[in-house]
Order: sequence, then structure tokens, then C-alpha cells
Amino acid sequence: MSQVLEHQVNQSTPPDPGCLPAWSVAELPAPALFRLRNCLTLIGPGLVLVGGAIGTGEFVMGPKTAAQYGGAMLFVVILSILAQVLLNTEVMRYTLVTGEPIMTGFMRSRPGPKFWIVLYLLLDIGSWWPAQAMLAAQILVVMWYKLGPTADISPYTNTIIGVSYVVFILCGVLVLFGGKIYNTISLVITGKFLITLFFMLFTGVFFVSGAVWWKVWSSLIDPTRLPIDQVTGKPYIDWGLISALTAYAGVGGMGNILASNFVREKGWGMGCKVGAIPSAIGGRNITLSHIGTIAPGTRENVSRFRRWFTRVGVDQYVFWACGSLLAMMLPCMIGLQYLHTDSLKDAKEWQWAAAVARDFKEGGALRQDTLAAKIFPASFTANTLVPAVSTGLLLIGLIIMIPGQFYTVDVTARRWTDAIWSASRRAREMETHSVKYIYYAFAAFYILLGIVILTICIPKPELTPLNMLKIAGAMANLAISACILHTLYVNHRFLPKPFRPGLGKSLSLVLAGTFFLVMFGLVANQKLVPLFLGK
Repeated sequence: MSQVLEHQVNQSTPPDPGCLPAWSVAELPAPALFRLRNCLTLIGPGLVLVGGAIGTGEFVMGPKTAAQYGGAMLFVVILSILAQVLLNTEVMRYTLVTGEPIMTGFMRSRPGPKFWIVLYLLLDIGSWWPAQAMLAAQILVVMWYKLGPTADISPYTNTIIGVSYVVFILCGVLVLFGGKIYNTISLVITGKFLITLFFMLFTGVFFVSGAVWWKVWSSLIDPTRLPIDQVTGKPYIDWGLISALTAYAGVGGMGNILASNFVREKGWGMGCKVGAIPSAIGGRNITLSHIGTIAPGTRENVSRFRRWFTRVGVDQYVFWACGSLLAMMLPCMIGLQYLHTDSLKDAKEWQWAAAVARDFKEGGALRQDTLAAKIFPASFTANTLVPAVSTGLLLIGLIIMIPGQFYTVDVTARRWTDAIWSASRRAREMETHSVKYIYYAFAAFYILLGIVILTICIPKPELTPLNMLKIAGAMANLAISACILHTLYVNHRFLPKPFRPGLGKSLSLVLAGTFFLVMFGLVANQKLVPLFLGK
């Protein structure tokens, strides 16, 4: 019997593990059956990912695009989310079988870890702007000084930058706690998602007209509706803005590959064999293996894998994809209904984080085509309900931005910790409980870089929060395209044949990678080519 199993293992595992040491081999554990008593343990990475996804795209770029373009071009949102869910499920496939995050799979590819670390660092660093801390600071300044809808926030720019320091450093401190860092992330981000979703849904139901609901949701399947330039009367698309919307719908950039990390941290599939990243405080007994443990492609393991992958499909298509779509479209409806075109002018970029709330306060009581106007007395709506919702929108902005910046600190440090932990020979000589030192070194580097950006770069007029988001969005589309195509290669190259994606899934991944690459190319053609040609 042992000879038969050994023969199956030899036939079902790749003979060459690439540029890193070979995996250990073990049987794939069976997923737990659904029971009411363990239903919370079956909630997977989808809710954490969608909670992390709600940020600058949903609260800033989405409403701005919807208001500026009258609901046109929102079809890129659903294309982006569908493309991303393909990537999410594939990086999770790799981890279910090997226990390694996909970043480690990248490092196994030739020409080797040094090449891939440099390449992905260049692609990733474009998204390291402390934009969410600055947007949270804008909201705090608006609330502290009680600035009304027509007040000018630009005189408070230096105050915003000062508050940004505090918010940014606070987010760095939060990652110190929680035992297994994933536990802290899961608690904070899931709470953020649920609070935001219910409040935005309440606002959308009572304060957005049926016509706007139809205009926004129908645009998801109508690519023929083009924005018209108000000056020339001709169609014009700011591809920098649309590219950023594409990148920030869902997760975007290298953020999607964290789905594989969260599978490991959750202990799904072979993830239960390797451990997790411990926090500095409360994570004393948690360890993380340097190299994963791979499951051979035996009949029993393939059967178990299919059950795991069914769970992944529900987690990603139901929780993550649907949640991401709602998280983007609800703010877009509010933006289209209430955000003033005047609030979108470049001179007012420093108020955009609070613009929707302030414009809602000015116009929420004036709309007669909403459910609130039909069922509540006008005096109650104007004097009580509208001010409360406006304040709620500001608070929701804080709930989105501050945990969002905290999440960005974590996931940035996390993916690079995994790359170094497995790829570096010196790191592989460290004890398995010492991974937290690498994690916190990267977190500290990210915080220091953010402080440098806040100190040196932000005072420059061309580096407003919106321009930071556009730059990050363009780079995110290039990064996610590389991740999609590389993941396709890794899953075909390193996974045992029974676990590899089929032809249809592989072709879909190629199309998804091409979509994001095209979005990056459109920005480069519109913004960079004229710059170099002097046009």
C-alpha cells in the first residue's frame, strides 16, 4: 500500500519545484461540514477582501465619476470585478494545494526571486501613497471646524497634512495587536464593511430617486453611453479617472493576491499545515513555515479539493463579488444624485472626501422624488433626518478610510514578508516564530515612506489626493495584469495536473489580464505620450 501511495505521489507532484526548495508532501485535509455551531468559521477571505476593498474607489472615485459623467462608463466596474474574481479564485487554488501564498509561487518561477522581487516592488510601490490617511484627515477637519457645504477647505490644507500624520501613524500602531494578525484584520474590516453597507443602503433607499437607481445600475450593461464634454459637446473620457475607477473597483493592483494569504491564515486546505504571521503583541506561540506542504493528486485529494474549491467559489462569487459591486454602486448613486459639478473642480480637490456629505446636506431636503420626501414630514426631513445622514456620511468616510489605511499597511507588509520569508536563504535560516520581525520591518518601512511622502511630496500642488489616486490606479492596472498572467503560469507549472485550471478558466484569465493591460495603455496613450511628444 505504501508503495502504491509513493508511486501516486511521484506521478502527481511536479518533479521540479522551481527556484525554491521542494515542498513537503501530505494529504489534503477534508473541509468541515456546514453546521450552525461552526458557521462563523466557514466565513472565508471574501468578507475580509470586500471590507478592504471599500475605500478611495468606492467613497471618492465612484461618486466623482458618476456625477461627472452622468452615470456613464460604469460598465468598467463590473468588468473589473469579474476579472478580479477570476484572479482571486486562482490564487486561492494555489494555496489550497500547497499551503503557500501565490507570492511564493511567483518566487519559484525563473529567472528567480531577485528578479521577481524587484519587478513586483516597482509595480507595487506606485500604490503606496498615504491617500486614505489624507482623505480621513479631510473629513476630520470638516467635522472639527464645522465647515458648511459652501465653505472653502483649502485654507486648512496644512492642518489636513498635520492630521494625516496622526492618522497614518495610528494605523501603523494597530497592526501590533491581535495574536494572529489576520484575526485583527478580519474583525476590523468585516465590521467596516457591514456598517458601511447598511448605512449606504439606507441612504440609497430613502434619498435616491428611482430614476437614478435605474440610470446607475443600467449603465453596468450599457457600454454605448459615453460622457459628453460640456465645453466642446463631444464625447470625452478622462482615462486617468476611468482607469482609477477600474483599479479601485473591488480590490485591484497587487491587493487581490492577498486572497491566497488569507486562505493560509484561515487554515483552509493545505493552509492548516503551515501556520500564520503572528502579531507583535499576543502572537507568541504562532509560527509560520518557510516552505509549503503540497497535496499529491490522488483520487481522494482531488475529491476533497473540489469541495474546498466549491467553498472558494461561494466565498468569492457570492460574498466578495456581490459585496464589491454593492459597495461601489451605492455610493455612485448618492454621488450622481447629490454631488455638485462645482465640487469636482481641481481647486476643490482638498474637500472631495467630504464633498458628498456636504452636498447632500445642502440638497437632501430639496429633493421631492425620493422615498424620504414621500413618507416623512418635510420639517422632519429638513431639520433632523438630512443633518443626521450628512453627519453619518462623514462618519462612514472615517470608518472607510482609517481601517482602509490600516488594511493597506498590513497587506503591503504581508505580501512582501511572504516573498522574503520563502525566497531569501538567510530568512529561511530563521526560526519559524521569527517571521513577525520581517513583517514589522516592512510595516515600519512603509510607515517611514508614507511620512516622507507627507513631508516632501504632498506640499507640491500637482500631488493632490486625486492625482495620487490616479497615479496609483494606473500602476494598479499594470500590476494586476502581471499578477493574473503570472498566476496562470504558476498554476500550470507547479500544481499537480489534477489541480490545474481548465482550458476555459485559462483563456478567461488571459482575457482578464489583457483587459487591465488595455486600461493602463489607454492612460499611457492619453497622459504620457503627449507629455513626451510635447503635445
